[in-house]
Amino acid sequence: MLKPITLEQSLPLDHVLWDAIREGDKASLGELYERYYRLLYRYGTRLISDTDLVEDTIQDVFITIWNNRQKLAIVKNSKAYLFTILRRGIHQKSKKDEFISDIDTTPDLAYTEGKDNYEDAEYEQWLVEKLSTVLKSLPQRQMDVILLRYYENFQTSEIATIMGITEKSVRNTLYKALTHLRVHIQPLDFILFIFLVLQTLGL
Repeated sequence: MLKPITLEQSLPLDHVLWDAIREGDKASLGELYERYYRLLYRYGTRLISDTDLVEDTIQDVFITIWNNRQKLAIVKNSKAYLFTILRRGIHQKSKKDEFISDIDTTPDLAYTEGKDNYEDAEYEQWLVEKLSTVLKSLPQRQMDVILLRYYENFQTSEIATIMGITEKSVRNTLYKALTHLRVHIQPLDFILFIFLVLQTLGL
């Protein structure tokens, strides 16, 4: 008996879309845009609060891809590739101080009812605000690594590609960032922070 085809199985793989884009298929570009727009917008608005700039930069990303479609290399990781271009574009368009100070570090923490003492709304709000304040105290590179690792679920090699640094630098930066957070957040709250972030990632 044939198994039913799921929606995900019926969608073309990313490499199929890239191949079609190189051949001049605008529909495939549109599908790639629809597939990654929300992820790109979420990441962009965490880098800077100017939503118009983020939207314009996302548009520029896909315009650049289309205009250079015949020169496109093989893209093995669409998300990392698109994040790299978006991050570079936002950094170039925004003033350096805006890029640093406007980063949205408010965690998207998913609280579930019945989780011991953590369902208290006031405590949750206090924790989110505290975490946001501590995250904003991190140097820019450390904050970037935290965002990409714990908010966007990228692996070390992918973060290195996006940020244009070595994997060793990523690991060292992540270690320094987590050490800073551990020092400035109470042990229980730090453990809760890691647990809740991993929970939102489905890990």
